[in-house]
Amino acid sequence: MDEIARFLRSYPPFDRLPDQVVSQIASELQIEFVRAGQTILTRGGKPSEFLYIVCKGSVDLLRGEDQVVDTLGPGEAFGHPSLIRGQPPLVTVRAHTDTLLYLLPGAVFHRLRAEHPQFAAFFAASVIERLGYALQSRQAESNPALFQTRLRDLIARPPVSISADATVGDAARLMRAERISSLIVDQLPIGIITDRDLRNRVLAEGLPDTTPVRQVMSAPATTISADALAFEGLLLMLERGIHHLPLVDGDQVVGVITHTDILRRQSNSPLFLPRLLQRATSLVDLRRYTDQVAEAVGTLMAAGARVSDIGRVVAVAHDALLQRLLRDAEAQLGPPPVPYAWLVLGSEGRYEQTLRTDQDNALVYDDSASSEDVSYFEKLAELVVGWLVECGFPRCPGNIMATNPEWRQPLSVWQRYFRRWIEVPDEEALLRIAIFFDYRQVYGQLPAEPVLRTITQHAAEHRIFMARLARAALRQLAPLTFFRQVALERRGEQRDLLDLKLRGTAMVVDLARLFALEAHSNETNTIARLRAAKTAGVLSHEDADNLISAFELLSTLRLHHQQKQIALGLPPDNLVNFHQLGPRERREVKESLQAIASVQRGVALMFQTDRLA
Repeated sequence: MDEIARFLRSYPPFDRLPDQVVSQIASELQIEFVRAGQTILTRGGKPSEFLYIVCKGSVDLLRGEDQVVDTLGPGEAFGHPSLIRGQPPLVTVRAHTDTLLYLLPGAVFHRLRAEHPQFAAFFAASVIERLGYALQSRQAESNPALFQTRLRDLIARPPVSISADATVGDAARLMRAERISSLIVDQLPIGIITDRDLRNRVLAEGLPDTTPVRQVMSAPATTISADALAFEGLLLMLERGIHHLPLVDGDQVVGVITHTDILRRQSNSPLFLPRLLQRATSLVDLRRYTDQVAEAVGTLMAAGARVSDIGRVVAVAHDALLQRLLRDAEAQLGPPPVPYAWLVLGSEGRYEQTLRTDQDNALVYDDSASSEDVSYFEKLAELVVGWLVECGFPRCPGNIMATNPEWRQPLSVWQRYFRRWIEVPDEEALLRIAIFFDYRQVYGQLPAEPVLRTITQHAAEHRIFMARLARAALRQLAPLTFFRQVALERRGEQRDLLDLKLRGTAMVVDLARLFALEAHSNETNTIARLRAAKTAGVLSHEDADNLISAFELLSTLRLHHQQKQIALGLPPDNLVNFHQLGPRERREVKESLQAIASVQRGVALMFQTDRLA
């Protein structure tokens, strides 16, 4: 009995149940041995009376006589959809090999569903619910200080307000009397005045203490729901570069939290990063700053943050570094002779960079630039790219950098690039699109981003381009065998390894880019693109949510793997030994790949990619 209980505790969802419950389950199980080829459940036949758990061997789930839709191995269960609905099975289940099964009686299964919500959620009928459950489970394990604390719980006192017509002297005296560092300004939309405003906008500017509050306040103030999580507040303060955040409940301000309120709950918070960057006076200091960003990634990962949220934090931190370097370069070279824009590309452009990776950037300058002006931008690019190297960002092996004259061009040339890639979608163009269509402008006065977006917004009107882009998105198919198992490398040094980027997250990135263009969306982030495609009706809600969950889960596994390698002093890669993953991780990978494969089949049909020359 103890052996059965130990087996169950190794697999979800039994690993989340109390020990005494698992021991009780073990005592109520029946054991059955079935020969290879023996049918266990029949599609349309008698409803299942048990939850079947594979102990040894494997079983095939068949929709027709020979159409295998899935193959289940040790720790995986079947029969629950029929049990839940009380209806005949939707698939036939047949033993693929000689198989040992544990049979959990239906009455016990239903009792566990009623008493343990996590157990019930796990056995929800669809893949989307199971992937969603996996994400929720990881969130439930997170640091409660950031991911389970509501901002409302951080409120120490009611907000104190002041009239917009009051003077800054009145505001300073009220802050001192109340021993606070900010006041809500009574008006619609609401405003806020802080001790920093008094220092930077009043004293530093030489304004008198009779200056009206309305002249120096921030309005409308950035606010957030009092029921948002502490981590959401942290992200908002980091992105907006603010230190005070009014909390609202409906139309009412119910409190104000400061970055200190959150810092008290996390010693290595990303909120420290802007201060470090501000104090940096040398490239050594800036390198130390990027080291701190990397440490913040590890802290957030350990705290249970989603990879998509970590990517936003890293984007804010790296954007700030890049802006600082560009300002320093301008200070050294003099003001730019004509407006320009600095673009970041690839994962950085998608807000999905989590570790320091190779540089991918480009420079766009105004069409009025003279040859002398062009020389200025060449020097600026060399300075900034070189400084980035010193800060820990290697040069791009493919030379996709602003130092390459091909990627440092006037706006009109960039417009021609984009139009040509769409109108003549040859292999080279498709490779370029995978990098350059995932761009963001992080610095510069030239409005390059909106100009180029007008071109990509109309890409979907070019159906040959979309079909070729769809075919390119299907170059890597989800690595599944005929029996729906994860296909691994079988030979050489990569035996039993799975590339979580190439044969995992990258497939979702390519699909999301395709769907976003089809939806005429300007989003660059993969999850935002999938949501935009869902909203536009280009992608079904189920497929979009499945891909989002799959992307989050595979990205999380990849980042965990890389963090372990870094801790061991190894260079991070994307190759994991599938058999060394835990049962839960193996199941998540398998179901994520199945979800991706399902959408890939739909894309092949939608764009008729097999008919392309």
